[in-house]
Amino acid sequence: MRLKDPFSLKVVGMTKRTNKPRKPRDEESSDEVSGLTCQHVSKAVDLSSVKKAVTSSMWSMCSDCLRERTMIDGEPASGHDILVCLKCGFQGCSQSESQHSTKHHQTLHPESHCITVSLGTWKAWCFECNEELSTHCNKKALAQTLDFLQKHSVKAASGTTSKMIKLKEEPSDYADQSRGKSPVNNCTLVLVKGINNLGNTCFFNAVMQNLSQTHMLNDLIQDVKEKGHKLKICPPAESNVGALTVTLPSPEPLTSAMFLFLHSVKESGKGPANPKILFNQLCQKAPRFKGYQQQDSQELLHYLLDSMRVEETKRIKAGILKSFNNPTEKTADDETKRQVKAYGKEGVTMNFVDRIFVGELTNTIMCEECEHISTVKEAFIDISLPVIEERKQQQGQKSPGSVEEKGADSPSDHPEEESPSLMARATGGSKMAATSSLSDGSDKDSGPQDSSNDADSEASESEWTPRHPSGHSHGGRGSTPTQSPTPPALSPRTQQGGAVEQLVSDQREPQPQHPQQSPHSNHQGAFKALSHSYTPCSKECSIQSCLHQFTSVELLMGNNKLLCESCTDRRQKQLRKSTSVEKKSDKVYTSARKQMLISSLPPVVTLHLKRFHQAGMNLRKVNRHVNFPLILDLAPFCSASCKNLVAGERVLYSLYGIVEHSGSMRGGHYTAYVKVRWPQRRTEQPNRRNMAGPREASSATQGQWVYVSDTNVHAVPESRVLNSQAYLLFYEEML
Repeated sequence: MRLKDPFSLKVVGMTKRTNKPRKPRDEESSDEVSGLTCQHVSKAVDLSSVKKAVTSSMWSMCSDCLRERTMIDGEPASGHDILVCLKCGFQGCSQSESQHSTKHHQTLHPESHCITVSLGTWKAWCFECNEELSTHCNKKALAQTLDFLQKHSVKAASGTTSKMIKLKEEPSDYADQSRGKSPVNNCTLVLVKGINNLGNTCFFNAVMQNLSQTHMLNDLIQDVKEKGHKLKICPPAESNVGALTVTLPSPEPLTSAMFLFLHSVKESGKGPANPKILFNQLCQKAPRFKGYQQQDSQELLHYLLDSMRVEETKRIKAGILKSFNNPTEKTADDETKRQVKAYGKEGVTMNFVDRIFVGELTNTIMCEECEHISTVKEAFIDISLPVIEERKQQQGQKSPGSVEEKGADSPSDHPEEESPSLMARATGGSKMAATSSLSDGSDKDSGPQDSSNDADSEASESEWTPRHPSGHSHGGRGSTPTQSPTPPALSPRTQQGGAVEQLVSDQREPQPQHPQQSPHSNHQGAFKALSHSYTPCSKECSIQSCLHQFTSVELLMGNNKLLCESCTDRRQKQLRKSTSVEKKSDKVYTSARKQMLISSLPPVVTLHLKRFHQAGMNLRKVNRHVNFPLILDLAPFCSASCKNLVAGERVLYSLYGIVEHSGSMRGGHYTAYVKVRWPQRRTEQPNRRNMAGPREASSATQGQWVYVSDTNVHAVPESRVLNSQAYLLFYEEML
């Protein structure tokens, strides 16, 4: 609107008063704009509603673009394109393609939502008057709302580094009745702190926010933080050794740094947490993270947990050997060696990483000819799930109960090629290959390109360039789909003055290449899950459909046929009978059925959605939204023989954390959503973990979700969490 000379407006006003009586004016009924009035301010401006909406949502981001995942240049509409509705606090874009702010005004409301303010220019606009309003007015409603928004903008720009979340006391069955605490009216404040970005370290910060909200990690690391911690090792009865209590030495540097960091996050006080000590210790263990280069959150999680696991394993081994006066090969007799080995086998799995995050998968393969069964067990820290792309899903839609065929066009997947390790990414054959085609919702780049990424861009060329340090292939985002890259296996044992170190064996180390074999009489139960299988709907893209794809039965045929040792041995025997000449028969390849099921669940299950892919020189990110539940039943994806679980019952896990990647391969940012909640009370029946009950379903809804982007911390509604583009999902066992 073209502004007029204030003096000329006075003349106009005087002329109007002489011609027409001036109506009495309520103080809050209109907005005086240098003499001009907007009659909609009294009904279209609500400061309290604006405050409530703005403080609980992402600042300067179009709400509808986030919900619809509409991207403008790889990012949701933001910045100067955003208009804030002064009635309800809705933030909408003014892009010509979407016009979400205009659509919001046009939507039928009980009251008018016609006045907005631009976050880029701070100009007010009334859709009804179709005019710009002056922000220099003497009306409280408009002036106070503008003042609040401008102060909030400054605060958001400087970074809100912490958030105090008020939690109500738990119901009576969770309260400490012995201390006489009342669970009704009490509340507790929980601090969620931002984390300083050290330079391209948002991939690290997002993971640390989730680990800091992992209650079991906080509890267990608190127990083992000091030198002299007592650990009681109880080997199984068949080992014929009694319980042994060992004294552990001081924690190693990385574990100590982790404890100090988790403690600093809980401390009240101004300013974000500083992760420099912890990050530097990790870089000592994994030099690839030095230099503050762009990295991948999933790889960071693997390296961090595995490095702490190695430290704690070494610590437990040292405690066991000290209990036997540090025997050597020369001084140890056979009985000492046997006992050390028994305690070591049980003790090394008692480190806090194994107890919280490590589970087990069983890969079962059955020959269609002789029905011989081979099983390979492998430990996992997370389960990598391919995001099924829409076009491939439509072309390859299977009917319920059918098996997935791997024919001549699929990569070879013979069982002798299996190489399980602790850090295996739990991906098998066609499960990985299923993500090899470009989807309509993907981001494609042809080869490495120069681009001006922002400081938090994590999608770098280093994430798809093949790396083979120390003989291992560490795959990241964009790793070749037909490969099964694994993060680092266990580090070599540290030799301690000739001690019987190799006797303190590690139960979680890679299994022999020859798979365990079972008699064919058990084939009927070989592919049986803990409960009825999950049947996804047509075109469904959810965590459950991804898990269904991951655990579905595959038919290996064509170039993917099984090298069956049983059939080969049988043919060899027949050849010996038919001829006196010693001759070795050819290897026998047969069609086979293959299935991967979970055979042991950890208290915390981490699911990784494989959004980053490389096909030749083409890089892409799959942007398709994957629905995920707040409560996940894992029973359909567990084997019938899954440890400590009862068939027919649900196996419920509750979502408490997410790592989200926004943007494209050329530029993006990692953020976290964490649920501030009460710790669960541990069950008294460890041999039966999947206890059914109505309390489980309701308790998962308690708590407050918080969005964290480095130092920015905001409470957010559950609906926004469910619309996030998840990359890592953290689920905890419901007790």
